Amino acid sequence: MVKAGLEVIESHSGDALTALRDEWEALLGQCGTATLYQTWEWNEAWWRVNHRLKRLFLLQIRDHGTLVGIAPLYVSRHLGTPLRRLAFIGNGASDYMDVIADDERADEVCAAIFQHLSASRSFDLADLQQLHENGILRRVGSAACACKVAGTATRLQEPCPFVELPACWAEFTQRLGKKMRSNLSYYDRLLPKTFEDAEVRLATPGDLDDALTALFDLHQKRWNAVLLPGVLGGPKVQEFHRLVAPRLMERGWLRLHITKVEGRIVAALYCFRYRNSYLYYLGGFAPELGKYSLGTVLTAHAIRQAIGEGCAEFDFLRGDEPYKRRWMPEVRTNARMLLPRHGGSVRSHAMLRLNRLENFVEHKAKAFAAKQQKRKSAAATAKSEG
Repeated sequence: MVKAGLEVIESHSGDALTALRDEWEALLGQCGTATLYQTWEWNEAWWRVNHRLKRLFLLQIRDHGTLVGIAPLYVSRHLGTPLRRLAFIGNGASDYMDVIADDERADEVCAAIFQHLSASRSFDLADLQQLHENGILRRVGSAACACKVAGTATRLQEPCPFVELPACWAEFTQRLGKKMRSNLSYYDRLLPKTFEDAEVRLATPGDLDDALTALFDLHQKRWNAVLLPGVLGGPKVQEFHRLVAPRLMERGWLRLHITKVEGRIVAALYCFRYRNSYLYYLGGFAPELGKYSLGTVLTAHAIRQAIGEGCAEFDFLRGDEPYKRRWMPEVRTNARMLLPRHGGSVRSHAMLRLNRLENFVEHKAKAFAAKQQKRKSAAATAKSEG
């Protein structure tokens, strides 16, 4: 039951998002489960770049004027059809999405949000993706949703490998297999042995723009080599990261690791530090230097950095790629909550069917990607042994 005095304000103007900055940040300080993807900096940058053909559906939950919850949502025509999908701001770019709420008010906030959604006619299907295992909607939202919106469904999505970090690097490496420890030692020596000017460090404000350019280029080369498009090639995607990365650096949250040889960036690892977690977002490595295992070396440096900063975990984020398994991670699994429009409709049922088709296509695409990666790894192994 929604507490008397709890008000849900629905905003559609980007000005409302901009005006919320200070209150948003204050509320994050009271939300123990928030991740970097719930920050104002990330959400406002994404909306600024991607708002075209979308309608903001920002919900503010207030108790006698005090902000106690936020649901940063938008509505769009799904895949160019007349069907209207409600989704989180940051959809696609964000590994974890959720509502934001004062920890002590999370249950009330969820109840208020779902009561509001159950009465709305602004969308045909709410598709709330990438919900963290420990997030608000997974912990308390499901029960509130079931009470307010009939026909809801929750489906598991992508695995998110992570490793809990010890106090020192030596203790961490003891968890790894003997072969992995040997490889780390070998490749860590190989690059500087070959290139006298080899340099591994964090990007600075002065070289951030060049480092991002290198990241975009190297990431695309990495995926194009296995006949896949990658995710950093689109102009809107690059525009978003060029906008958000300086914001994150200013706040002390960006960790862009780079490897340089002969004055050229040959590897880049795009990471974030938020609260007690170190997040591995994306990487790019020069394919022609594959024998140096630049990705493994740079990941090791990132984990060392995380341990040195006293982080509790190193989060590899979405995806179960083989390179993540080398670090002996545990796994969390994200979930997706689907809420049809209250009372159901032909459109809602059509969107649910379309969602199942999308899941099938996505599964096939990931299977193809995994097959291509396996072939590439096998070819690389054969070349090195030959």
